[in-house]
Amino acid sequence: MLIATLFYLLMIKHALADFYFQGRLLGGGDENKLLSKKKNRHALDHAMGTALVFFLVLSVTHDMTMMMPWLCLFSIAILDYVLHLLIDWRKNIITKKYKWKVSDRQFWKLTAIDQCAHYSCYILYCWLFVNYWL
Repeated sequence: MLIATLFYLLMIKHALADFYFQGRLLGGGDENKLLSKKKNRHALDHAMGTALVFFLVLSVTHDMTMMMPWLCLFSIAILDYVLHLLIDWRKNIITKKYKWKVSDRQFWKLTAIDQCAHYSCYILYCWLFVNYWL
């Protein structure tokens, strides 16, 4: 049940970071640059959300005065930052290469693949949590 809760919280975090908060980052900037300010802020939103989710779960399962839960929290948050940045950057490269717009069916197919890649990361984080920190 704990892992299902962790995964569910990560999915809620993802929806908020990818759809609710990302709207404030629209317009301007160089979309093709891996380390653009917008991409970094968006990936940081995800990392901070992931850190919050893991803090909530770890505070129930671990003694937060110890170093190990904090190592878990920061490791997963950094991993989420890097993977989210890379997945979104790759999606943007493909979108620009084929000049797909939001109105194109191919754009939405690619977006579905992008979202599946992000969800797969959450499966990885849950697996790491169970195998290394639970």
